[in-house]
Amino acid sequence: MSWADLPLDVLVDGVIARLPIPGDRARLAAVCRAWRAAAREVVSHIQLPWIVLPYGTVCTAGRGAACSSFRIPGFPDEATCLGAAHDGWLALDRTDDVVGRTSWFRTTWPVVVGDTWKHVMLGKSDVNHKHAYALHNPFSDVTVPLPELDAVIGRVAETFRVRKVLMRSPAPDDLVAVMTNSWNCNVILCRAGKGTFVLPYYRIVDVAFLGEDTLYGITTGEELLAFHLGEDDDGRPNVARIELVIKNTLANYYYDEFGWLWPAEVASTSSNNDEDMDMDDDDYMEEDDPAVVDDGDDDQADSFNGDEMVSDSEVFDGYGDGEDLQVKDELYLGRYLVRSLSGELLLVRHQWQSCPRSPSYTRKVEFFKADFSAGKWAAAGGLAKGEAIFLSPSHSKCVRASGGVREGFVYYTKQMDDVFDTRSGTVRAAITAGWPELCALEKSGWFFPPELVV
Repeated sequence: MSWADLPLDVLVDGVIARLPIPGDRARLAAVCRAWRAAAREVVSHIQLPWIVLPYGTVCTAGRGAACSSFRIPGFPDEATCLGAAHDGWLALDRTDDVVGRTSWFRTTWPVVVGDTWKHVMLGKSDVNHKHAYALHNPFSDVTVPLPELDAVIGRVAETFRVRKVLMRSPAPDDLVAVMTNSWNCNVILCRAGKGTFVLPYYRIVDVAFLGEDTLYGITTGEELLAFHLGEDDDGRPNVARIELVIKNTLANYYYDEFGWLWPAEVASTSSNNDEDMDMDDDDYMEEDDPAVVDDGDDDQADSFNGDEMVSDSEVFDGYGDGEDLQVKDELYLGRYLVRSLSGELLLVRHQWQSCPRSPSYTRKVEFFKADFSAGKWAAAGGLAKGEAIFLSPSHSKCVRASGGVREGFVYYTKQMDDVFDTRSGTVRAAITAGWPELCALEKSGWFFPPELVV
């Protein structure tokens, strides 16, 4: 029997399933027609993106949704993966910060000790470390250093965190938006070889590009800011204008600062002007009947996207004796800005319930789209026909449903045991045969490798 005569199941399950890198599969498909047919079988069956972990390991779902994991070839030593910056591109942080490089604890995290919740604190606000940032494409083996970013956040405390790195385009010399938890540099605009522009604390918890000229940011109070982008004669990025395009009259409640006002440089274009503000008015968001799976009390949810939005000098310091938290279920709420395939800006809310003695589960997922003319979030009711969405703190994306990516499904890394079906408004069991447990415990994010055409 020749290599070309190997049975299809042997080729698929025994060979191609062990070659997750698109380039390796492309070379295998070029051997002969039989092997090309086997590669086409794998590509058509499931096309879930990868899950990337901080230390350079990725998890993939193959034929039958069986999962595997491997270290990215050529991943630099002593580097931390901050997440996907674009399709095929990763953001890296080389540092001697052992806490940041080897642990998913950054400031504090609640853990069950006996019958009570305790907060573990590993990162220290008075201990600084050096950092060197870069963009890395593991498929072309291209690494682009970002010394301009190093000049801004190249020496920071252990409690400092880069939450998201977002490239405007696949070109590594184009604009990059960096979102942090620092009061002094909430958002940093960086362009390799040109320079940076720093935006101070605007309470931004997620960002998204919409077109080439505007970066949008959502705050902890679900207000939407538009940063109109520009550059000087040398190509250094700047912001020509800042607009508050969606205003939430209840935002000060979420900010926990009732006397706080937007800086003078922020121009409000929202129809909800100050004269119309009423602390009992929730009209900033047009509610529909969102698809809900609800169990338990409807308590106030905590936002995992915003719980570390503090300056380096205002870190959480733990609880004293007699102040341990009672063991009980806790609600968490993730907020994500995602561009739909039709070009609309979506706000996606993912609420899940954390249970200390049983698996956590999703309670509901809600969709809203930005109505710029009315200055409101309008209920979207779900995804458009043929779309699916992937959510993670470091990288979210709306994609065309095909292969193993199912229409109307919401996939997330914060709750790996289920997916949400927007068509029926129900939670379903995850279609994978068990993502590794570390995918849920670590600061994982979605990563989209180049598509393989066979």
